[in-house]
Amino acid sequence: MKKITFLVVALCATMFANAAITLPLSEDFAVCDKGSATTPGSNMPEIGTATYPNPFAWATTLTKVYDAGGMIKFGASGATGSLVTDVISVTKDSVVIEFDAIGWSGTSDVNSKKITYGATTITIQTTPVEFPVTPEKLEHFKVVFAKEEGATLTIAGGGVKSRFFLDNLSITEKDKDSSVGVEIVKSAANVYGANGTIYGAENGRIYTITGMDVTEQNGKLKGVYVVKANDGNVQKVVVK
Repeated sequence: MKKITFLVVALCATMFANAAITLPLSEDFAVCDKGSATTPGSNMPEIGTATYPNPFAWATTLTKVYDAGGMIKFGASGATGSLVTDVISVTKDSVVIEFDAIGWSGTSDVNSKKITYGATTITIQTTPVEFPVTPEKLEHFKVVFAKEEGATLTIAGGGVKSRFFLDNLSITEKDKDSSVGVEIVKSAANVYGANGTIYGAENGRIYTITGMDVTEQNGKLKGVYVVKANDGNVQKVVVK
């Protein structure tokens, strides 16, 4: 019986060790409902502790990552925050990482943040903002990497003191992306979702991810949508 038990435990351990993220992955951090980013003194409980276990099946390591109420905060006043994913299973040429983020306007906080996939690291710069930190203040970032076998993704502050907020993480893949290794950054302040409504979409159309036009339903939305502006710009928006 002991031998059988040992074999079962070993088999399970091997299965979990070999688990990988199957793309696409989308995380809106709605599960983070214990904290708040209203003021610098708002309660932001640390995630990945005995009292607040890691709720993300796709993340293996959380270091100084906090629940900020529908988003997560990275870092403390004297410690770098970081998140490491499980291995990402990729079948196409490129891995596309997208998220919304904004910096903390604390004293001496650096604006640089590091996005590492496999052996490649790209540094982005976030804008520091005052509290309250709200969805419309976040900026949208897109970073594209050439695929690597057995690679993980790490998102971290660019210094010991580099606090920032992050929401709407997306990991997808595509073939032959010409922008591999280049960051694409644009402001998300003009188009954002909140309370069933996509704001800033007055000069465009709103579609579901399957292509259905739901512009007339704005105000009663929930989920992930694509906003196509009249100038040709396209942006994915999450409405909670």
